[in-house]
Amino acid sequence: MTMTDGLDISLLPPGGGVLCAVSGGADSVYLLCRLCELRESLGLRVWAAHYNHCLRGAESDRDEAFVRDLCAGLGVEAYSGRGDVAAFARENGLGTEDAARRLRYAFLEQTADALGADAIATAHTADDNAETLLLNLARGCGLRGLTGIPPQRGKLLRPMLDTTRAQAEAYLTAHAIPHVEDSTNAADAYARNRVRHHAVPALESVNPAFVQH
Repeated sequence: MTMTDGLDISLLPPGGGVLCAVSGGADSVYLLCRLCELRESLGLRVWAAHYNHCLRGAESDRDEAFVRDLCAGLGVEAYSGRGDVAAFARENGLGTEDAARRLRYAFLEQTADALGADAIATAHTADDNAETLLLNLARGCGLRGLTGIPPQRGKLLRPMLDTTRAQAEAYLTAHAIPHVEDSTNAADAYARNRVRHHAVPALESVNPAFVQH
């Protein structure tokens, strides 16, 4: 494993093409900026992809426009997709989160195939990994569930699993790079948010390095 500031660059294909999933939030903006920094040294081709879930009205459109402008400033080609997640969830008997994930990943895979990208990079962090492990544990899981998020599955890469959310935000602050906030992240309507807002802080009160560990 070759690390640079918490980013596992050994997962990246030297001389290859990487499609970066960018929501506009701090984690994905960090990942895109770091990939752009590595373009020359690793000979990477970098593209960005944003999926508009059409769940938050004007805020969703704001995020899409933000990503488009960010990519223009970085010299990165940006590809956008959108879908009616609420309708897809109703028609298929799915929860909103599951429906959004299915549509988003289908778009990412289709875009990567069309571009001939060697990999799709997503900005899952050490925090996401810890939250996923706790969710799996709470719902009942075997040893596989306790391994958390895999760093690679086929073309899908997650090079930030050793990067904390705080590290990503500190990088953006230090370099005066903007990002957008998803207003739904502040609500406890979703199980992951409840784990993030309540379970993780409680465990960090026992061990401040809980997320890394």
